[in-house]
Amino acid sequence: MLVALGVGAAWLTNLNLFSAWNIPVRNREIAVTVTGILMAGVAYFWREILGLFGGLYRKYTDEARTMERSENLRRVA
Repeated sequence: MLVALGVGAAWLTNLNLFSAWNIPVRNREIAVTVTGILMAGVAYFWREILGLFGGLYRKYTDEARTMERSENLRRVA
């Protein structure tokens, strides 16, 4: 899904990173498509990084203990 969105966004905006970086490419269409694939890879990597920081935040704030206190639950284990 991310690859399709990345390639679609690159084609909609006609984004070619290879020309911006002065890298010669034979075919402009291939360059735009590969740019979309690169965008999808960055999006996937960014999502994983944000998930890592979200997990660290939940670990250090102890979200389970906060929920137990707010809903008057007692620990079972």
